[in-house]
Amino acid sequence: MRTLLISVAVLALAACDRIAEQAPKVEAKPALLAFDGAGATEPAAIVRHGERLATLLSCKGCHGDNLQGKNVTADDPATGAMWAPNLTLLMASYSDAELDRAVRGGVPKDGREMWFMPSETYAHLHDKDFAALVAYLRTLQPAGKKMPPISKGPQYLVDIARGTYTAAPDMVKRYQAAPPVDLGPTHALGRYLAKTTCTECHNSSLQGFEGFTPDLDIAGSYNAAELTALLTTGEGKVKKDLGLMSETSKEAFSKFTPKERAAVVAYIKARVDRPQ
Repeated sequence: MRTLLISVAVLALAACDRIAEQAPKVEAKPALLAFDGAGATEPAAIVRHGERLATLLSCKGCHGDNLQGKNVTADDPATGAMWAPNLTLLMASYSDAELDRAVRGGVPKDGREMWFMPSETYAHLHDKDFAALVAYLRTLQPAGKKMPPISKGPQYLVDIARGTYTAAPDMVKRYQAAPPVDLGPTHALGRYLAKTTCTECHNSSLQGFEGFTPDLDIAGSYNAAELTALLTTGEGKVKKDLGLMSETSKEAFSKFTPKERAAVVAYIKARVDRPQ
């Protein structure tokens, strides 16, 4: 009797194995490479996510806290007058598709060349993040006045001649051709966040812009805790005021969630240690 029971059990296990082999295999769903909050489904939560991104991605840094536009380079005549337009007045005239082409593609609906607009970083935004940003922008009530067109200063013209800067669509192509180094799935989120934030000032591969920003290998002089503090408070480890970096950290990077900040720090530190 015991032998019969054992035989039945063995046959049952074998049958289960065959069923498991025949059943369709469900592949693990890849992690959502997006900012925290991109999975929101409730309209108000989506708008809140979009508003956080408007700060974190420096939309408010260039277009003003009220997004009614301003001269981004008012303190630098050599660069010229880089007027960021009044977004509250533009939204009604743009469809979502036209807005996508302008923001992530660098091509506004009127066909003019767009300069100083970081479409090269926004081009990497996940659709869910971009949709939330648009949802927030759609809540803005028209206010303020139309901003003047930009005027390029002498230094900006030199930089254009050198190829340091090109119009937004060409910047998008250049950044897509040379993105930050891929350090594998462990650092995929950190790389995504770096592509959509750090590259705006530190160039496509985080190699920096000559005379403007350093290669982020400079982060090798910081440990993870010190780098986390910089991205939270804007204070450097030796020199407290790091100019634009400190300003951006306080105004934008401080809005990272702890998970996002940890992912960025881990990626930047791993990039420093990459084989070269």
